[in-house]
Amino acid sequence: MIETPSTVDNFYITRDILNTPSHRKGVSELCEFHQRAYGASLIAAACELLEVKIDVTPTAQTLLHRFYTKKSLTEYDVRVVATAAITLACKLEEHVRKTRDVLNCMRRAQERAEGTKQSLVPLNSPEYEESKSEAHFMEMVMLREFGFFAHCSAPQKYAVELCIQLEFDDAFTKKVWILCNDSFLTPLCVRFKPEVIACGCIYLAACQAGISMPQDPPWWRLVDGACLVNMATIATTLLALYAVDKKFEYLDLVHGADKSNEPRRSRSPTQAEFRVRRRDSRDFDQSRDRKYSRT
Repeated sequence: MIETPSTVDNFYITRDILNTPSHRKGVSELCEFHQRAYGASLIAAACELLEVKIDVTPTAQTLLHRFYTKKSLTEYDVRVVATAAITLACKLEEHVRKTRDVLNCMRRAQERAEGTKQSLVPLNSPEYEESKSEAHFMEMVMLREFGFFAHCSAPQKYAVELCIQLEFDDAFTKKVWILCNDSFLTPLCVRFKPEVIACGCIYLAACQAGISMPQDPPWWRLVDGACLVNMATIATTLLALYAVDKKFEYLDLVHGADKSNEPRRSRSPTQAEFRVRRRDSRDFDQSRDRKYSRT
């Protein structure tokens, strides 16, 4: 895994924010917004079940949003991408978990989100081997699209430092922290740098609490790249997220899309389709028995 310094920022969309690959494939802006939010919320639920450290969740959610700035929701299923994003995030944050555990927690998170009965998938079953193969394949696809550059930085640490500098109390800081967490349900992490998102969350929290912020000089001058327009955009996006009056639901856009004109992607067979047993002492015993039986 190659990790670049934070000065190399080539993951942000500066223009044509609505001209995404999914939009070009016929997915509406609202549908893409909901499906990204569903995938990010699924990552949060699965990471909570995995009991990983706090940095893994925002990293995985950022990887999911970055991937869908390059590929369409009609090409790669959001569930599979979310699973691969968690696996990559665990490696980036040096908190590696077994693929088996990631798959089990992701399956349980899906069942909770959809309200279905809990079910178990036996190890080495065809369904389990297929899910494992898809997760590994998607992990390689994501690394290829990122060019093996996958560093991430969360806005929470910047938000806490700004709250300390502005002398806010713990209750206000907690509110800003929650807003930063919720920002990963939206594509804000691919539009603005983490320190700018932190400013936008402080701006929204201050507006909701009716707190007047320093204006002479403006308080956002503490952060390079922050401006009133960007903070207003971040606040508006978060308010649009909170305005959704129902939970985000999964839509199968991959199988529902018309893919008759698209080239088929080949992949290696799964272990369930083609399984090779390692040679061991049984092979030696069988060959020896055949040798002496002929004599």
